[in-house]
Amino acid sequence: MTTSVPHDPQIALESLAAALDPGEFITALVTGTGRRACLTVTSRRAGADESIYADRSSYWWGWGERIAAADDPLTAAHKVATLLRAAPQPAHDW
Repeated sequence: MTTSVPHDPQIALESLAAALDPGEFITALVTGTGRRACLTVTSRRAGADESIYADRSSYWWGWGERIAAADDPLTAAHKVATLLRAAPQPAHDW
């Protein structure tokens, strides 16, 4: 399902953050002068995280692979959640 998102990368990242379950993921929008905005998404369960970028047309993994169209935060959220859920669980010292 696509939504109407202005072609602003920061707004696209904010839309992605809103589409992720806050009970399962911690999100932080990282911005700064001269810096490309990114959304850091951390799995509360696995402790794994990924940096997600956006441009006027798409969401991107930090390694440069396209995730989804920038006007489709729900698809992007599903793919990000799937990747982070598959991350190995942290070791426990019992």
